[in-house]
Amino acid sequence: MIGELVMTEHHCMGREVCSDTIGWAAYTMDSHNCDRLVVDGFVKNEGNVEKGGFPPYPISYSAIVPQKEEVNNLIVPVCLSASHIAYGSIRMEPVFMVLAQAGATAACMSIDSQVTVQKIDRARLQGLLRSNPLGNNSLPEILVDNDNVKAVSLQGDWQTNKDTYRSYGPAADFLLDKSKGNTPKAVRYTPDIQTAGQYNVYLYYPILEEGSTQTTIRISDGSNVIEKIIRKSEIVVEGQTSGEWAFVGTYKLSAGKNAYVEVSNKDADNFVAADAVLFIPVR
Repeated sequence: MIGELVMTEHHCMGREVCSDTIGWAAYTMDSHNCDRLVVDGFVKNEGNVEKGGFPPYPISYSAIVPQKEEVNNLIVPVCLSASHIAYGSIRMEPVFMVLAQAGATAACMSIDSQVTVQKIDRARLQGLLRSNPLGNNSLPEILVDNDNVKAVSLQGDWQTNKDTYRSYGPAADFLLDKSKGNTPKAVRYTPDIQTAGQYNVYLYYPILEEGSTQTTIRISDGSNVIEKIIRKSEIVVEGQTSGEWAFVGTYKLSAGKNAYVEVSNKDADNFVAADAVLFIPVR
């Protein structure tokens, strides 16, 4: 399908950014081997393409709907409007799930508002996907990434380290301290808790060759502060990354901006990384 917008390599690489985002993709642009040839007695693959090294990127609603003069009641989340190489990146099952949910929400809006799929309120669609991401009216998770200047404060001098393989989030970076604990430093993540309750808290932990064997973190529920140690040897990475979510406990958090998680270089014996913190409501 050639829709209102065609997703291309420019979108994957971040050279073009859509405004009507309904989901994100995060995978290398690739195309599998299309042939095998025997050359001088050896079997060689032909046609393989792999191009990565870019952070997650947004996908446009305009790419899952046809052009308005062609058909006005069709939404296509899987065979969407994309070039061959862009589709090689978008074609992951979790991305299809996200686009399908966005498409289903858009279809309901189209029916309820009695407008074509091209004329729905796209800003409202984006708001619904943010406020009710699971589609069941449950509390959404709260993610505080290191590049969130409104929710992250620094003690000491931390450098921003670009690393699409080890980092989490669209910015594809994390904060790094190389002082090995000689100069006290900390990164504080302060979530905006809209609804008080129990939350499971996770810290994204990039695995570094020069990483400290232990990282000290402090968790405040707004009243009490608990100090914990994350040990590098206990982090088991799942998937094609070099980082993982480390569970740091379940806490009862009050509404507002009273709680925080703080990553410090206390007792560090090598480099310390600070990336993202996730607060998941206990359902």
